[in-house]
Amino acid sequence: MTLKNNDGYIVLGLDISSTTIGWAAIDFNKNKLIDSGYIKPPKTDDLIEDLAKTRNKVLELFNKIKPNYIGIENIISFMGGKSTAATIIMLTTFNRMTCLLSHDYLNKKPELFNVMTIRHGLKIGKILPKKEEMPELVAKHLGITFPYEYETNKRSKITKITEESYDTADGVAVALYYAFVLTGKIIPKIKKPATKKSKAKKKTPKMKPGAGGKPRSPKLVKKGTKS
Repeated sequence: MTLKNNDGYIVLGLDISSTTIGWAAIDFNKNKLIDSGYIKPPKTDDLIEDLAKTRNKVLELFNKIKPNYIGIENIISFMGGKSTAATIIMLTTFNRMTCLLSHDYLNKKPELFNVMTIRHGLKIGKILPKKEEMPELVAKHLGITFPYEYETNKRSKITKITEESYDTADGVAVALYYAFVLTGKIIPKIKKPATKKSKAKKKTPKMKPGAGGKPRSPKLVKKGTKS
């Protein structure tokens, strides 16, 4: 991931789900947040139409930001007790659709990062940050006030931070982590291919056949007696 002198400095980070796509654009030459937000994929009974409309929205984002690099939070293939197979299939569909679109736009594949890898890379101190802590964490890295969105419950009149704000923060986290990788602040670990360890086979002593061709058990010799 070595940068060339004529490379641009805009990295786009995407946190993708079938309900919200959080995104953020960072100029990593200046460590500056250019823009951030989220896309809401339509939810109908026609998955292909939903994918097509979401693809068009993501493409509009690409044309608006004109990123030089695109980083995407990779899917988690298994989340025990949290997501059903149907949910994971849906997440995979939207994620890989965006990956392919990114490849077509950049003419190279986007970088995929595991959520835990991102949080470990951005954490300050030893404690791993939780999802609700990500907005303040990325804001601290960038030296900004996070652009929260708020919603007020019509009945209770209680105002709270929207869920989309946390999705946006995850998009910022992806872009920021990728920016740190591109500038050498973070050196990602390279996974070595798994090798099969050859197990030493235990040799069993050969026993001479006894009567009827069956293996004959070795005789036990007691001390003080003759065999």
